[in-house]
Amino acid sequence: MMKIAHGAIRPFLTVLVAFAALALVALRPAAATPQIRVKEVTFPVTLSDGDTYLISGHLYYQGSYRNKTLQVAIHGATYNHRYWDAPRVDGHPYSYARFMASLNYAVLAIDQLGSGESSRPDGDLVTLEEAGSGVHQVLASLRGARNPLRHAFDEIVLVGHSLGSITATYVQGAYGDADALVTTGMGHVPVPSPFDPAVLAVLLQQPYFTLPPEARAALFYNPRLADPDVIARDVELIDELPRGLATSVLPFQYDPAVTLVDQVTSPVLVQLGELDPVAPGSTADLEDDAWTSASDVSVQVLPGMGHNFNLHLHNFVSWIPIHGWIAARLGWP
Repeated sequence: MMKIAHGAIRPFLTVLVAFAALALVALRPAAATPQIRVKEVTFPVTLSDGDTYLISGHLYYQGSYRNKTLQVAIHGATYNHRYWDAPRVDGHPYSYARFMASLNYAVLAIDQLGSGESSRPDGDLVTLEEAGSGVHQVLASLRGARNPLRHAFDEIVLVGHSLGSITATYVQGAYGDADALVTTGMGHVPVPSPFDPAVLAVLLQQPYFTLPPEARAALFYNPRLADPDVIARDVELIDELPRGLATSVLPFQYDPAVTLVDQVTSPVLVQLGELDPVAPGSTADLEDDAWTSASDVSVQVLPGMGHNFNLHLHNFVSWIPIHGWIAARLGWP
């Protein structure tokens, strides 16, 4: 497990960012890098009410998406797939999907039900169980050739962020669809909630809701390592959260009977942000105890990191280790 003493954070971070830059140069092929392609796809899924809904996704890849390890990325609450494909700001890249595509992965960033371009069912219908069933149906179709991409993927990695990490964990525990699981910005060691219960009670009066910008800035960013222009533009990425997903997760997010964390058998990588108020790095020593059935568990603490890993200036300290971990277990595509 990667652990850094608090007093060593600043010099370590400087070295790590410098290493990340050198690594990117080393990883870049000598020939001109092929253009990243983006393909919009839609997957029909059936929920417990018997109706069919659509889950939208954006596939990022170079050249062809065939014969590549597929990362299926699930965004967190009040975001959509654009969390994984945020635009450059002040010359700095924030797109996880394009970074991984440049390393020869295929990345499918989906909009969870009720978000982005996916169907918007009744807000109370979209519980963790229903959201998980929808993602499972997408992954099951990707294992065969009867899907919008008309290609069966042999290797699939589920990658989640925040509430998307809980969805990904539930899917992997219930169905075991992926070869490996990566969770970011979410742990299983109980910590005091950073959300004001009075504010949540008001928000939960609506079937779909989001967080106000001022709350997002405080909860999601370490201002010392995030561009103020990115924090200001966070409003461009805002989406809504179905009430059913919030009420079926938030009171029970540390209960393995709900998250099914103890039923995940694949390899697992957990990334925690040192300064993340939602899932702080201080819980790392106990985090691997939750994954009682996983074949192996790696827990990494990212120095100086707030909650939204992809939207911090040192996002590469998350991205490069994820690539290294996947490559070590499944091979570099």
